[in-house]
This record gives sequence, C-alpha cells and structure tokens, in this order.
Amino acid sequence: MNPIPIGGPLHSATETRALARALSARSVGETLTIRGYGIVFNSPSTPLGNPPFVEQISPAAWSPENDETDVICTFDHDTKNYLGRRSAGTLRLGADQTGIWFECDLPDTAAGRDVFALVQRGDISGCSFTFRADDDEWSKTADGTPLRTVTRMRVLELGPVLNPAYPDTTVAVRSMQSAGITPATASTEESDSMNGIYPSGVTGVVTDDEANRSRDEIKVLGRSLSEVREKDWIDAEGSAYAPEILSAAGKGSKLITKVAVFPFNRQRGYVSIAPKVTAVLQPRNEAAIFIENEVTAPDFRAVKVSAMVSVDKDTLADVPPTEAAINTSLAAAIGQRIDNTLINGGTDGDVTVSGMLADGTATTVTAIGFDEITDAIARVRDSGGEATAVMGCPSAIAAILKRVDSSKLDKIPELIAIPDLADGTVGLPAGTVLVADLDSVAVAMRKNLEIYKTEYAPEAFERDRAFIAGRSRIGSVVLADPARVQVLKVGA
Repeated sequence: MNPIPIGGPLHSATETRALARALSARSVGETLTIRGYGIVFNSPSTPLGNPPFVEQISPAAWSPENDETDVICTFDHDTKNYLGRRSAGTLRLGADQTGIWFECDLPDTAAGRDVFALVQRGDISGCSFTFRADDDEWSKTADGTPLRTVTRMRVLELGPVLNPAYPDTTVAVRSMQSAGITPATASTEESDSMNGIYPSGVTGVVTDDEANRSRDEIKVLGRSLSEVREKDWIDAEGSAYAPEILSAAGKGSKLITKVAVFPFNRQRGYVSIAPKVTAVLQPRNEAAIFIENEVTAPDFRAVKVSAMVSVDKDTLADVPPTEAAINTSLAAAIGQRIDNTLINGGTDGDVTVSGMLADGTATTVTAIGFDEITDAIARVRDSGGEATAVMGCPSAIAAILKRVDSSKLDKIPELIAIPDLADGTVGLPAGTVLVADLDSVAVAMRKNLEIYKTEYAPEAFERDRAFIAGRSRIGSVVLADPARVQVLKVGA
C-alpha cells in the first residue's frame, strides 16, 4: 500500500461521485419510496479530473452496518431539496455484492413529489454520493491511466441527480502526486487563466510554487490541519494561551497578561488569593501575637469562549496567507471575548461567571476627569493595592484625554480602550470607567487554546468548505479586594 496521501485519514477533502444506474419508485399507501444503488463496487469510473485518472470503490471501503454516520438524502446535492435522513429512519442503507443500496421514504413536499414523478417517468437517470476518502491505493490501468482504488471512506450524503457526472476534483490529483504517480501536465490555457486571476508579483496570492499544499503544510493555531480531528477539540500546539491570543497583531486581548492568571486543565478548580497581612513589632519575651490572615481559595467553574470561521478548501490549500488570516481572526475574536468576560462576566449556557464590573466597588460621579480618577486611585491604595489601569470604551478614553491636562497624564495609570465586539456586544458601557489594580484580579484559564474543524456539515460539503474553530476556557474573575476595582459611573 502506498503511504497515505492527501485524502488520507483525517485530512481528506469532501468528494462527490455520480452513478448512472436506474432508480425505482413505488407507492405503498400514502408513502412514496425510491430505491437504487448509490455506490457500485469495483466499477471503474469514466475519466475524472484534469489530468485524468480512473477511480473505483473497494467493497471493503465502507459498510453502513459498521458506521453510524447520519447520512442524508437530497436531490441534486441541495439540502433545500431534502428527502430523508438515516437518523430519522426515512433513509435506509445496506450493502450487497453489487454495492451500497439505499431506500428513501420521500416527504410530502414539492421536492419529494417531483422526485417521485421524475423517477417513475425515467427522467432521473442515476444517483450521486458525497464521501471522504480515508485511505486509497494507486495503480495504473492497462493503458497506463492512473487508477485510484478507494479502500476506506465515509459516506456523508447521497441521492438522485438529474445529470450524473464526474466533476473535477483536486484532491485525487494531489493524491496521485503524493503516491508517486506523475499525472499528465495540465493545459497551458488552464495555467494561464489561473495566472490571470492571481497575477505574479501580487502579495498574498497563489503562485505555482505555493499551490496544492498538503494538509500537513497548513498550520492553524500551531497545529497541522491533518492533525485536527473532526469530532473532538484538541489542544493548539506550541503556544500557551496568552502569547497565542496576543499574537493577533494587537487586536486580541488587552488584559489577560495584566491580570494574575492561574492555568488549569480541568473543568473546575481553585484560585488562591493573597490575603491582606499586617506585620507587627513583636515584643521581646512575650507571647506571639497573631492576626488571622486567611489564604482564600475560591471555587470556580469555567466558561467556554469560542470563535469559528469558514474557508474554501481550495483557497486554504492554495493561498498560504489564508491560514495567517485564520490564526489572526480566531485569536483576536477569542482574546476580545475574554476581555469582555473579565469585565462583564457571562454565561455559556451551563456556567455563569461574574466580572470586574459587577464585583468591583461602584461610585457615582457627575463626570469622569482627573479629580475623579485620582480619587479612585486613592481608594485603591487605601485597600492596599496600586492602580495599574484605567479602562473604558474608546469614546470614554478619548474624553479623558481631552479633559485631562497633558501635564497630568503621567500621574494616572495606563489608559486602556475596550472596544465593543464584532457582534455588537458592549465592551464597557458609555459613561463607565474602571480604575483597577489588575495585579489583584485573578482568573483561572485553561493552559492552551483548543482547535476543531469540520467538513461534514451539509453547508461544508455542499460548498467545499472547512469550518475551523478555536476555543479557550476561562473561570470566574476573583478580586483580592472589591475596593481594588473602582467602578466610576456617570449619573445624575
């Protein structure tokens, strides 16, 4: 067997094949049913791709009895023309010596009735199926044409189509090259047309040397895409949480490196907070005097912070700057949401955590200027802390810069603008500013970012896209003393 090429386990692209084999239709009472073969074993296809190759499906490639994938049935690969699905019992699958057969009870919809009528009349001439190849073998036919035998795969979707055809597929061509089979050279006309779309010398676009990268070459959040599983989140590789989030060109978290972060690897845990301790002059030859200074360890539970992007798989493979854009956008989105959680708290539906805005000490003021900020700084110092940051929405920070004389700016802590999130979630309300000792703010955070991908969803295989997500986990925000976060609110 050849080494597993692109299209092998965990990094195969979604492919579609068609079969020109007659369907049958029957009516039992009010139920309309169609039946046919979606896959025929050991049946060489017509030439596929450019350069051409021939493909066949091994009988051992897939067995519906041994795979619980929720296959769906559609007409012409369009989920708007949904016909049935395996989990609902309206699509039944089986295997015999010929291939994989299916039987679908059609819905009482326009699509269902139309398909039934077209099959009965003989207008629909075959089926098509969508699959992911987990393993394949390459050889050659008698005339020297490359022959791909799919030996292990997962079927995602099948159903009747009006025009059975074998569309071009780039993944098999790349598999040929990986397996050591040199395909015929693509036409000059095709190469010229690609160069016309992506002219050489333009930054950030595909070139001949960059095209057709393998999944091992594509790195998302430090992980090769071939390592990222379809069903489980896995740790991003080679980077801790804070550096990864902050790597987003300054667009990610502005706070996580300024607070006390305690890494954890489980769903629940504790954050230790240093107590306020008073030192005394101990009289000689007298009994020791102890003031109880308790080290507190508040219990926390973590919320999940996640973001997802989608990308065309050909773009991901052929345009290397795309992965940098994915890394930046995911890290920035997660980082900004973490800042929002630190300030406002939040819930993921299962767990709710509070933030600095709710847990700090609130003071109502008529305006927020130098005097109000310095008074807040004094209250932080009275609690034993040292104010390290003044946080507000961008307009609030701009107003402070206008209101405070430039000669006094060095007397107040760092000004940090907290923007609203891309979905409109408010970062900090207008008229509210936090003056805080961020060193006294503790939060538990899972050590690494996690990453996930899927190409199974109907929206993914229909559009030949990959959905990629990043996730972090952050626990409740714990304050050493509520007075070390002063919340200034403009009121009447």
